[in-house]
Amino acid sequence: MTQLQQPTARPVPPRTIPTSSGWLHLCNGLDPKRDGGMVPSILGMTGALAKNGHDITIVTPTPSSLKGTIVPPGVTLKGPETTIEPAVREADVVHMHGLWQGHTRRGSREARRFRVPYVIAAHGMAEPWALKHKALKKKVYTALIEGKNLRHAACLHALARPEIEHLRALAPRTPICLVPNGVNLEPFDDLPDCSILAQEYPELNGKFVVLFYGRIHVKKGLDLLANAMKTIAASRPELHILIAGNEDGALAPFQAAMASHGLTDRYTYLGHVGGERSRQVWGAADAFILPSYSEGFSMAILEGLAARLPVVVTHSCHFPELARAEGGIVVDATEQGVLDGMNTLLEQSPRERSEMAERGRLLVESQYTWERQAERLAEVYRWVSGGGPVPEPIEMAGGLR
Repeated sequence: MTQLQQPTARPVPPRTIPTSSGWLHLCNGLDPKRDGGMVPSILGMTGALAKNGHDITIVTPTPSSLKGTIVPPGVTLKGPETTIEPAVREADVVHMHGLWQGHTRRGSREARRFRVPYVIAAHGMAEPWALKHKALKKKVYTALIEGKNLRHAACLHALARPEIEHLRALAPRTPICLVPNGVNLEPFDDLPDCSILAQEYPELNGKFVVLFYGRIHVKKGLDLLANAMKTIAASRPELHILIAGNEDGALAPFQAAMASHGLTDRYTYLGHVGGERSRQVWGAADAFILPSYSEGFSMAILEGLAARLPVVVTHSCHFPELARAEGGIVVDATEQGVLDGMNTLLEQSPRERSEMAERGRLLVESQYTWERQAERLAEVYRWVSGGGPVPEPIEMAGGLR
């Protein structure tokens, strides 16, 4: 790649802006069933920022449907707002979540008009796999609208290192910050005993329960899991798949595949869960799997590690630190890869699985709490609004600082 020259610091903008208040987060809406891991990601980062004393507001143009999900203390949620522009004009920094949506178009346009620095987080929507979905529409929209929004952002927000290059392909000269998701550890301590959920679903009794937790979407690789089960089920009669998450188009194909393999009694589908119910689900699991084709940075993986579960994930989940820490099993997003991962998991002794899970938990404790990520994000906000030395999370084009 041609080395692009970049300044080592952003110039001070024409407005005089406080460095510790007025940070606006703009997203389409907060609906865990529809938006999956983006919702706990947004609430986690805003909650941690608010806990550190910052003035945080979330504005959405569509209604939110949080139900059992709680807005963190200190975070103001406004929506549905038909006019999001006033909130953008009054903000010190605007952080927009997602691509190809009206709130990003309107928010970016208003921020440029009033010289408000803005950050855009793609949440995996710039992944090559995601760009292939409705590819022509996205190419046209990028050429006409989204490309300008990305190029004129004060900074882009990547959740994982590979996402930096995906964003760089859309906006070569825009600074990018690497601030992953985090997790609150407390809800994953003292989880309910597995017998609680098994009282309602007796087919879980005495089984080795592998949990899939997330949107039931084609990109999540449930087809790979079904095909791996076809091969492994006969030799592993103790193995049972537990699925928790909102249906998003991939449930029927998974069920059909499992039926064709004669495995309708080898999985349990719970639908969407939240609150204490989700704690019961984590408590019932012996392991966690995410055989995904494409991820930004999965909240569910962090939650599985926080719950001290051995995990099997694909390289497409973009979490290389997990393999380096020997805190989980990382495989290719292929049928053979998922099959190998399942076999490796089941061939380990209980002690080996426990030790691997403990290494995964320690990785989260040391690097992936929301408190740590909020500190990094606050550094980015102060930099885009006030200039000065480039903070550690920022990567300039060409690797310059």
